[in-house]
Amino acid sequence: MASGRSVIDPEEFAAATAIDRVRLVDEAYGPEALLMTSVQKPSCVLMHMIHRLGSRIAIAFVDTQFHFPETLALRDEYAARYGLAIATWVPDLTPAEQRARFGIDLWACVEGQPHCCRMRKEEPALRAGAGKRATINGLMRAEGGRRASIGPIGFDPRTGAATYHPLLDWTFEDLDAYIREHDLPVHPLYEKGYLSIGCAPCTTPVLPGEDRRAGRWRHLRACKPQYCNINYSDGGGI
Repeated sequence: MASGRSVIDPEEFAAATAIDRVRLVDEAYGPEALLMTSVQKPSCVLMHMIHRLGSRIAIAFVDTQFHFPETLALRDEYAARYGLAIATWVPDLTPAEQRARFGIDLWACVEGQPHCCRMRKEEPALRAGAGKRATINGLMRAEGGRRASIGPIGFDPRTGAATYHPLLDWTFEDLDAYIREHDLPVHPLYEKGYLSIGCAPCTTPVLPGEDRRAGRWRHLRACKPQYCNINYSDGGGI
């Protein structure tokens, strides 16, 4: 198991700009650091920073096999446009095999959703992170909820790795400004009201006045999850 002790000074990391935070992670860990990309705006910004720096940080994408086609197309566009080696990880079971094993679509019911997210998101992500000494992600305090209080550096006991949050103090306006400045491709579903994009069966557009994550798991109103638990910093899925 990787050592979870940060080898980067927390005060230095917190005081740095976002791209210099990525640089610090690269200098400290190189390919033993991992970015899990969802190809939403924050991780697209981080992928571009990795490209700009010529960073050795590894990049992984979990294909749940329930993604929107646009999500997969954007992953491929970033790999081709910026020369990024994005490793794709998949669940042990196909959707058909999972349904046959459990007799239901797990994502469609309150009792099954946590198991679906665990098998199709969390477990492949943990396999991708096995042996890595550090991970970085695009979590921002501006997202609110459990993310409002994230620190610059955390720890994931599932992998024993330090976790770094280069964008923790960014706003959504900061994201959009960076994307405009560097002309980055973004997910086309944003323009259709999808503000937080996950698996197609569990993601709907956000209506005016709703929270940015209101479109996630809308069908599970009896016990609506907040997060899928792929990021340990979120503290659980429900």
